[in-house]
Amino acid sequence: MRVVAGKYRHRIIQMTQLDTTRETQDLVRGAIFNMIGPYFEGGTALDLFSGSGAMGIEALSRGIQKVHFNDVVAEAIAITKANCTNLKIENASFSILDYKDFLKQTNLQWDIIFLDPPYKMDQAEELLRTVLPYVTHNGRIVYELAIATEYPLELGSLKLIKNKTYGIKRVLVYEMQV
Repeated sequence: MRVVAGKYRHRIIQMTQLDTTRETQDLVRGAIFNMIGPYFEGGTALDLFSGSGAMGIEALSRGIQKVHFNDVVAEAIAITKANCTNLKIENASFSILDYKDFLKQTNLQWDIIFLDPPYKMDQAEELLRTVLPYVTHNGRIVYELAIATEYPLELGSLKLIKNKTYGIKRVLVYEMQV
């Protein structure tokens, strides 16, 4: 797997090879960033179910200033850290926590939150409600979910602005509208 564009373009990212994660393939990741960017002038991102860290690393490569990577699986965060070390990324932080525990411990907000939870976790509205307070006033949520999962078109100030399918995966992009 490789970084698609930006500062780290074509650099290799190690995959997790874990049963608990699924990687966002290069073509889908490129399409997602074309929907939300494709490049940024600073800002912060949270990769809440990070796996190998591919989404957060792609965001850093494209100009996001700082990313926090979180995953409940220690091996996934170890691979994310190794990927960041190999790319000489210093503007990243890491945690190994259940997403709810992580959010309870922080008071930060992010410009982009990447959500790619296990497909068995199919309560999209509940997850969006949980992360909503952590999105900046003009921030976005990028949510990868199983194609059959039900999802809201809006949730308070959060509005669905993009909806694309890629095989068995649906990618939703929500934006805070104030």
